[in-house]
Amino acid sequence: MLRFKQGDKDAGAISWFATHNTSITNKNTLISPDNKGYASYAWEHDHEGVRYLDDTPGFVAAFPNTNAGDMSPNLNLKPGSGPTEDEFENARIIGERQLDKAREIYDDARPVAGGVDSRLAYVDMENVTVRPEYTPDGEEHRTCPAVVGASTLAGSVEDGPAIPLFEEGMRTPIAPILEALRVDTPSWLATCQYPKASLIPTGLLSNVHPVTPKRLPLQIMKIGELHLVAAPGEFTIASGLRVRRTVAEQLGVPLDRVLLQGYANAYSQYVTTPEEYDAQNYEGGSTLYGRYTLPAYQQEYARIAQSLRAGTALDRGTVPADESGRQFTFQTGVVYDNPPSGKAFGAVLKAPEGSYARGSTATVEFATGHPKNNVRRGSTFLEVQRLENGTWKRVLDDGDWETTYRWTRLNGLTGTSKATVTWKIAADTAPGTYRIVHHGDAKNLLGKITPFTGATGTFTVG
Repeated sequence: MLRFKQGDKDAGAISWFATHNTSITNKNTLISPDNKGYASYAWEHDHEGVRYLDDTPGFVAAFPNTNAGDMSPNLNLKPGSGPTEDEFENARIIGERQLDKAREIYDDARPVAGGVDSRLAYVDMENVTVRPEYTPDGEEHRTCPAVVGASTLAGSVEDGPAIPLFEEGMRTPIAPILEALRVDTPSWLATCQYPKASLIPTGLLSNVHPVTPKRLPLQIMKIGELHLVAAPGEFTIASGLRVRRTVAEQLGVPLDRVLLQGYANAYSQYVTTPEEYDAQNYEGGSTLYGRYTLPAYQQEYARIAQSLRAGTALDRGTVPADESGRQFTFQTGVVYDNPPSGKAFGAVLKAPEGSYARGSTATVEFATGHPKNNVRRGSTFLEVQRLENGTWKRVLDDGDWETTYRWTRLNGLTGTSKATVTWKIAADTAPGTYRIVHHGDAKNLLGKITPFTGATGTFTVG
């Protein structure tokens, strides 16, 4: 945990904890920050009074991941299950648990002493010779060109299956599927990657356009007594611990002064221990560079830590090419929008009830356009407004946990669609008169995009 102050004012916090952001299942179609996003939202919004659309001076609460490669928030070890059977409630509960512990630690924070420093090196992870002191058998080994294993396509039992017919622990790929993919893995590479059931040798397909990364940024940052190991992937609990131990030993600092910051600077799927790799579960199949991927990371991070401790310059290696201008997009455009017959954009298709009790849910529908016409950054698709002294005041928007916005295409040929807005009315909602407002944009046949607003009639909460 890092606590930040500007003068006498609290400005923010960073709290690290290892768990996947997969409380909400892969069948969800809503934009959601999952459990860690809820923790950030609740601290900023509920405890610090931040209102994102009001541009008020803010408090920033961040909940980054560490080595969460095999840590699931789904406590019943199946997608969307645990502590409850409601995936959204699970995200809230798991987020709240992280928040509660973070705030407890935050209150006991002490000043950080020491300077700020860092070292970074780009490493060709497909061609690392790993010295004996870092390998489990005390022999020299090498990493391999990247290969995606068959068990990668299985997904994980606890966080969500992926493709049928693929299972965790697969060591023999399904021949008909491999034949359909028409990707051959040379025998020397299959041997290097053993016991992985090689599915796609991405490292051999990257000559024209990279499929998976080859040169990765490895970094260690020093912030006072805290040392962050910036790792470009998802390290398992055990593999992250081994990296931390290696770095702590080289720096000569206690283990609790070293944290692994996962998903940092680049992304190269998972990193398991050699023992976990042998099991070829989802994480092992997703460990790209073979059985000795983790020992290679340990060796390279040890080299970086030695430079940081000694204060010496470090050869950064070859910086990979900037591929940002060559990325593919599979987003489709919007042809045109039309309102339902006899309706205008923003018209109410389903009206609210006349009154609601606190703890109930209000659901309304509007005639709308495609949300891709304007994704409303810094704005909102919806408002819950309360009548105060004759003036409508926004109390909630689409960034609040209690509200959802769902878009549905009613007819692709005519271009009609609807927006469904739900409001789960919290138990502490102020009684009064309310309405729900929808903001949208519609595109005509000539390509012109026009904004519109619609509002329901009034209803009471009490």
